[in-house]
Amino acid sequence: MPTVLSHRVKVATQVFLAVLMLFVGSGIYLLFRSKSLYIYKWCAVLGLSDNINYLRHAVSDWSISDFVKYSLPDGLYCAAYVLVMDAIWHKECGCVKFVAIFLVPFVTIISEALQYFGIVRGTYDYCDLVCYAIPPIAYLYFQEIKS
Repeated sequence: MPTVLSHRVKVATQVFLAVLMLFVGSGIYLLFRSKSLYIYKWCAVLGLSDNINYLRHAVSDWSISDFVKYSLPDGLYCAAYVLVMDAIWHKECGCVKFVAIFLVPFVTIISEALQYFGIVRGTYDYCDLVCYAIPPIAYLYFQEIKS
């Protein structure tokens, strides 16, 4: 039977990994994506524009794949969400936990699929779809191994 300490370590590890994923995904956005994204406006409000412009200039010669630039951050954000929801609901084992963990991945997968049909505005990308699907599938896989 897991101890209270092991639960706290697990939750702390999940939160740490989620923050790291958010940091890496945001870093990719800030360094390599268009400056028209909202994240740049938030950074401007925080007074970080000069620092970001310096870093963007420092990596301007780097060549990264479109997958890393456009799809990986979405997968990292989705995985961070799954980890945080599992950390929050770690004591639960019912329907509420399931809905909490899978709500955002489900919505993002459906939204991406609807982009394919032109029902939702945006650019369909199968790599985005895969990146959205991996975190909930991995979660289910590791839950099955654990039990």
